[in-house]
Order: sequence, then structure tokens, then C-alpha cells
Amino acid sequence: MKYDLVFEGGGAKGMVFVGALEELFNRGHSAGRLLGTSAGAITAVLLAAGYSPANMLKALNEKENGRSVFAGFMGEPEPFTKEEVKKSATRQVFTNIDLKFVPGFMEGPLDDALARWLADHPRSRHFVAFVERGGWFSAARFISWLQAKLDTDPQTELKRAYSPMTLKQFFEATQVELSVVAADTTDNRLLVLNRRTAPDCPVVRAVRMSMSIPLVWDEVVWKEEWGNYLGQAMAGHVIVDGGMLSNFPIELFISDEAPVTRLMGPKQDNPVLGMLIDESLPVPARKGILVDVNIKPGDLRTVQRIKSLVNTMTGAHDKMVIEEYEHLVVRLPAGGYGTTEFDMSDERRNVLVGAGRNTMKVYLDAHPAPRAVSARGAKSKGAKAAPRGAKGAKGVKSAKTAADRIAVRLLRRKPTRK
Repeated sequence: MKYDLVFEGGGAKGMVFVGALEELFNRGHSAGRLLGTSAGAITAVLLAAGYSPANMLKALNEKENGRSVFAGFMGEPEPFTKEEVKKSATRQVFTNIDLKFVPGFMEGPLDDALARWLADHPRSRHFVAFVERGGWFSAARFISWLQAKLDTDPQTELKRAYSPMTLKQFFEATQVELSVVAADTTDNRLLVLNRRTAPDCPVVRAVRMSMSIPLVWDEVVWKEEWGNYLGQAMAGHVIVDGGMLSNFPIELFISDEAPVTRLMGPKQDNPVLGMLIDESLPVPARKGILVDVNIKPGDLRTVQRIKSLVNTMTGAHDKMVIEEYEHLVVRLPAGGYGTTEFDMSDERRNVLVGAGRNTMKVYLDAHPAPRAVSARGAKSKGAKAAPRGAKGAKGVKSAKTAADRIAVRLLRRKPTRK
């Protein structure tokens, strides 16, 4: 059976997808259309590029200087240029401080030197990046890793040139319908990036935008050469993680409303399967005696409060559809794992992957290949596809209407604030 797959965002917890996919594919199933947010976007693009779960598992075990290669994703901020420092908010703070005991002709050079020192010093560079670029870490290492993966055929290990491709070119090369979700903070709206909506956007940059967790990684500013989004110029727009607006937009594969199909293309007959990272479900693991303490921005209480508020405000619409279409969702356990825990030990990672594998096994045993839902909502090819709790045609229609309404509302553009 070919499934249209939806992957939730979740940072490092997204490693659980590998185990789930391994079980899914081992049963003879395959992927149709792919939709992902943040970590889900990374999984989706690798699948589209031909990576099997076994290939992904091999990538998870890669080391760099004795540590997991993923630890490098939390990279040192890129160096600040002289011009960046001169125009920075950090430099402006010093300008606004009038030191009475410093001669006027010395204040400018002194302000420049202090701002430069803060931008260069290892202990303050992260803070300056946080203020100036919107994130504590650089994602440069992630980009180089993804480029290397896309430029290597996972089956033959021969070189190819996928990483420079635009979303349109990537589709032409793979014939896989890939969509990744991002959030445009300039225009206050959700972006669904694919070959229809942003054909000239580089595929690597699309994924980078989708995984740009606010406050953790620096924001992405859309470049003019990346083209338009739905015909609208985007140069200069600030883009962050799609989870800010919808971390699990499964409704985009359920709805067949015109505003949705305009972005996603005609609705397919493939059944939909969503992989949801559930932090309330514990991951069984052995407890050790020693504990490593490594505080990151994502672990700070302030950041967690902001994350909780955002999840509460923006997750309601996702939750409504999930509850109605519960049978289309497999809840993958991730309790006890951190969003930015990219440097987790091999043992912890293997336990997480194993939990994904076992959970998918239980799900598939309980949900034999479901019946597909056609563009008209007609059932075909197998078992029941009605929403959970729906009673008869009226209940199915009600749930479908809810999915349509939520999907359209999610995509509705809010006016740009002048």
C-alpha cells in the first residue's frame, strides 16, 4: 500500500521516525506524497531523495570527532562582518549610552571596539547572534550535512547534484510530491513550500526554513533569487519553523477544498498516515548512574514557556483534526527526549528508534491497510476510512467539513502590517 505521509516537527525527537518507517516499509508499504514540518521536513526530503529507513539508520550512526554528527547542528554562530557589527542593535546600544567621562571623539571608536569584542568573543558571540539573528546557534553544519546527503545516491553511493536543485527541479528528478511547512513572520502566514507554490526556491533552503526553531537557530531571510511564493515577491521576508503555525497539518492531505488543492495539487486516492511525536508517551530506557548536564536554550524555562504558549495557541486546529481522524495517526513515543538533544548517546538514540519501530508495529497490527479516500470523499480499495467517532454519512461529512474549514483557515493570508 502506498501512503501519503505526514511528519510532525520535533527536533532531535524526529529520530523516532526512522524506526517507524523501518517497520512500515518492512511490511511492503511505500510512500506517496510527503508533507513535513521541521524535523518532519528533513525526514520527508530524505525519503523523496531515495533514502530508505536502513539508509537513514546508517546516517544516524555517523560520527564526527568521536561524537554524533548531529551534535554539530548546534553550531557556533557564523562570524560577524565589520558591516554587520556597525549596523547591529548591539552597537546601537553603546551609541545610546553617553559616557560623560569619555571625550566625544573617542566614543565612536570605543563603541565599535566594544561591539566588535562582544561579536568575536566565544562567551558572548551566541548572545549577539541571538539578538541580531534571532537564534543562539548557526545551522551551517546542518546545511552542509543535508547537501552531502542529497548529493550522494544512497543506493550506489555515487555522486549526483541534487542539493543545488530548486523545488521544481527536485520534483522533476525524483517524481515525488514533497511539501515542507514554514512560517512567514513578515506576512504572518503559513507557507507550504513545494514545486507549485515556490518552484524556484532551493530545496535545501526550503528544509532549512522549515526547521528554523525560533530562538534556537538563526532566522532565514528569503533571498530574491529564491523566487516568489504563489506569485508574490518574498525577498526580505523572515522565515522560521513551520511549527509556529502548524506542526502537524494533516488536514492538508484530507481536505479537497480549492484553496488547499491549489497548493497541494489534486487529492490522491492514497490513504493518509500521520506520524505524530507524542511527548506524553514514555520511551522505555535503562537508567544509568552518571548524568551529563548540558544546558541549551531549548532547555531554559523561559524558552519552554514560550514554546508551551505557542503550542497552545497554534496547536488547537491540529488537535481538532487529529481527534476526528485518530485512526490516521500513529503516536510515536518521545517522553524524556529533548527537542535540541542532537548529541544524545548511541544507546538513547537506539532506544528511541526502537520505540518508533515497536509503536508502528502495534499500530499496523491494529489498523490493517486502510481504505483510501478519493477526491470526492468516496471510499475505495479496502477498509473503513471514516473519522473516529463519526456515525454514518452525517458524521463523516461533519468531520470532513471540519478538516476543510481548518485547512482553509490555516492557509488564509493575514494582511501585512504596515
